[in-house]
Amino acid sequence: MQTYSIENEFIKAVFIAYGAILHQLWVKDKNGNSTNVIMGLAEPEDYLNDEWARGAVIGRFAGRLVNPIKVGQQTVQIENNRGLMLHSGSSGWHLKTWTPKPHKNKQKITFEYHCPDGTSGFPGSIDARVTYSIHESVLLIQYQGIPSKTTPINMTNHAYFNLNPNNNIGNHKLTIDADDFLELQSNLVPTGKKIEVTGTPLDFRKEKFISETRLDDYFVVNQNQTSVASLYSPETGIEMKTYTDQPGVVVFTPPHFEAICFETQKFSNSPNIPSFPSTLIEANEEYSHRSRFEFSLKIEA
Repeated sequence: MQTYSIENEFIKAVFIAYGAILHQLWVKDKNGNSTNVIMGLAEPEDYLNDEWARGAVIGRFAGRLVNPIKVGQQTVQIENNRGLMLHSGSSGWHLKTWTPKPHKNKQKITFEYHCPDGTSGFPGSIDARVTYSIHESVLLIQYQGIPSKTTPINMTNHAYFNLNPNNNIGNHKLTIDADDFLELQSNLVPTGKKIEVTGTPLDFRKEKFISETRLDDYFVVNQNQTSVASLYSPETGIEMKTYTDQPGVVVFTPPHFEAICFETQKFSNSPNIPSFPSTLIEANEEYSHRSRFEFSLKIEA
C-alpha cells in the first residue's frame, strides 16, 4: 500500500489513500528530535482491519444519527444498528480508498472520493475532496463536498494524538475553549440540551492535566477566533493548538491506547434536532470546512 508525504523544514506528514488517512505527523521536540505525534498503526495495511478509524477522514456524516433522519420535509430511513448509525455505517468514507492528487510544491496533497447516491440510505451522490497542506509548523485540513441532492454532510478527521508517544495521555495538559457541552443519552446521542462546564470534570477552560479523565464528549466552542483546544506535553515541550470554523469539537480519549482525538465538526444527530446548526447542503451547493493544527514549543519555567 503506497504512502504519500508532504514536508518542510518544520513538519512532515505521511498519508495513505485508504480512508485518506493521516498515517504519521513528525514535528520537533524541545531537544530538536523528530517525534511522530500520531498514534497510528505500524504498517499501512494494518488500517484495513482497524475498528477505530485511526487517522481517517469521516463522512459523509461524522458522529451519531438516529434512524430515521429528517431531510427537509422528508423522512429518510438510513442503515442502522439497533436504531443508531455511527460515522455513516458501512458506507463511511474511512472505509473507502480515495484518489490521491499530489501537488507540485510537495507541501499539499488532495484526496478525492465519489460517494454514490443512496449509500446507507442517504440521498444524493457526493463529490468529496480533502486537501492537507503544511505551512511552517501548521497542518491545515480543508474539506469540500458537492452533493447531487439535498443531503446532510458533516466531515472530520479521526487522528489520534500523543505529543509524547512514550507516555500516557494523562500526563498532557489540556485546554478547551468551551463554556458548554452537549448532554448525551446513554447511547451517546445528544438530547438537544447544552450543559455548562462550570463545576464539572469537563471544565478545561483553564489548562489542567488530563489525568484520569476519560473523554468522549462534544464541546460547544466559544466563537472568539482563538484556538478551540490546546494540548501540551511538558516532557517533550510540544504544544498543539486546534483551530476550526466548526461550532464544536468531539474530544475523545480511547479506552485501550494512549491518545486523544479532536474531531472538529457540527453536532451529532443534528438532522433530528431543529435547534442544532443545520448540516443540510442543498443540491449542487458546496460543503466547506477548514481546521488546522498548529505546533510550537513551550518550555515551562
